[in-house]
Amino acid sequence: MLSETTKGGASWDSIDIELMTDRTVLKNLSELLRANGGILVCHLCDDVSELIAGILVIRASKEAWVLCGQCLRKIPLQGPVAS
Repeated sequence: MLSETTKGGASWDSIDIELMTDRTVLKNLSELLRANGGILVCHLCDDVSELIAGILVIRASKEAWVLCGQCLRKIPLQGPVAS
């Protein structure tokens, strides 16, 4: 879970998230996107030269944030996360 910080009245503690860091999954997704003319770029820093370290999936909003290693380390995670 993310920190207890609230946004818009909702607690981060009640949001269902998954952090995907499986290197094989990330590699396969990256290859698929490159084959179709796209690339994975970090949602926070937008640095195309940084390697992607994980994808933060927020199920309730059906969003996913692609994150480089440096930006991933800045996110305060608590509790168990899946990889």
